[in-house]
Amino acid sequence: MKHSIRLVIYTFTLFVGLMQVPVLAQETKTEAGLLIIRGGWLFDGISNTRRPNSGIVIRKNKIVSLNVTAQQLDIPYASVIELAESETILPGLIDLHAHYNLDLVDKGRVEEVVNNGIIFLANGVTSTWSAGEFYPERVIAQRDLIEAGDAIGPRLFVSGPYFGAFRCEYQVKVAADECLAWPNDISEEEIRNEVDKWAQQGVVSIKIKQATPGEAKIIIEQAHKNGMTTTGHLANYDVEYDVSLRDSILMGIDRIEHQLTLGSGGPRSAEMHQMVELMIKHQVYYDANLQMYGGINLRREHLAEMVWAEEAKYFTPYAQTLLERRGPPAPESDELEFSQRMVELMALYKAGGENLLIVGTDEPVYTNLLPGFAYHRELLAMTYAGLPPVAVLKAATINGATALGVADKLGSVEVGKLADLVVVKGNPLDDIKAARNIRLVVKNGVVYEPKTLLLEAEGKIGPAGPADHADWELNVQPLRAQASASYK
Repeated sequence: MKHSIRLVIYTFTLFVGLMQVPVLAQETKTEAGLLIIRGGWLFDGISNTRRPNSGIVIRKNKIVSLNVTAQQLDIPYASVIELAESETILPGLIDLHAHYNLDLVDKGRVEEVVNNGIIFLANGVTSTWSAGEFYPERVIAQRDLIEAGDAIGPRLFVSGPYFGAFRCEYQVKVAADECLAWPNDISEEEIRNEVDKWAQQGVVSIKIKQATPGEAKIIIEQAHKNGMTTTGHLANYDVEYDVSLRDSILMGIDRIEHQLTLGSGGPRSAEMHQMVELMIKHQVYYDANLQMYGGINLRREHLAEMVWAEEAKYFTPYAQTLLERRGPPAPESDELEFSQRMVELMALYKAGGENLLIVGTDEPVYTNLLPGFAYHRELLAMTYAGLPPVAVLKAATINGATALGVADKLGSVEVGKLADLVVVKGNPLDDIKAARNIRLVVKNGVVYEPKTLLLEAEGKIGPAGPADHADWELNVQPLRAQASASYK
């Protein structure tokens, strides 16, 4: 089904000789030819500074020229965007922990991809990896619609389901807990078949959570055979490791989430420097998720900086009522634990691991705050930890693309790469908050106006009323067909 946003995305000026004719960009790829963006500044994702932008030329969905002079830009039939002196072009932003699942009716987390995707895109996030899905078919279906030009949203790099007992969500706390979707007696053949199954559906990277060491080793090995990368949430809800960080790195895991030690300083964090050295030696990427783990306290301390938009209005009126009734959750971590997470992030950075830092929101929705906006909370939280804005911007762009294995296509503004760009008002290398002050977003060569996107998503997320709960309740499916009858 075609998406409801049609023509009013962004107004260009078409230069035909001396005539200027206003036209409207289509929601699908531009057939007319060239798009030129000139003026302002460019941060290309590779350099440590920004430079004046004389001109970027985009043909259909690719960047074909950079640093083009005014004389060279006199191209008939080209759509032209003129930037102000104060504006900056960035590569499209990448979220490598972009949950699309929400728990709105207290019956588990389920995916809502359509409007969450629009909100991500409006915030300049042109690519997401979903970090474990409870309804993978919903994410895959939306990915296919977006790729066909029949829906609007970021590039959806899907993860498929969780690999481990967290397929049963919070019914489990450790890998040893029983889960019919990932049985304790799951065989090596079943694990390898599961990896192959999701690879065949276009999953590029998979999420390990609440798996045993033996299971994790098989998952990583089979994923790599399929050309997939892996990441892991290794600490369980008894605050121990299901698979130790050291072991997972030696098994070949590609990315690590949340933390490098189990402690809040002291003896349980004593191995931090050893883990940092191991991460750098094996080039394992780190997704710290600061805004989520420190979110409650961070928002309390920096409310105006951390919450700048009315995010509740994107939920249905009924869902807003449910969320207000629920009230704020308890903090994910206390101040000592959160402080240790910031120490670990900075330890990796200072030891030479800047290229291993990536950005992930990890914002499954239990409140009226949404992951698209949370992306900019994460950028800000990373600067609170002590990272310079340029390191944060590289984590958000080229590092993320490299970690996902798509740096040949995305992550920087270079000739030959796909045209995913964000134009912001201000200089985010001086103040990272400028990255959220977005004038326009270009994804795959198509230009979007953020206000138009956000208006489309208002009032859409969540059930319409008490009779509309079914699609918002988690129904865990057994791994084995023979278990289905007894499970139901």
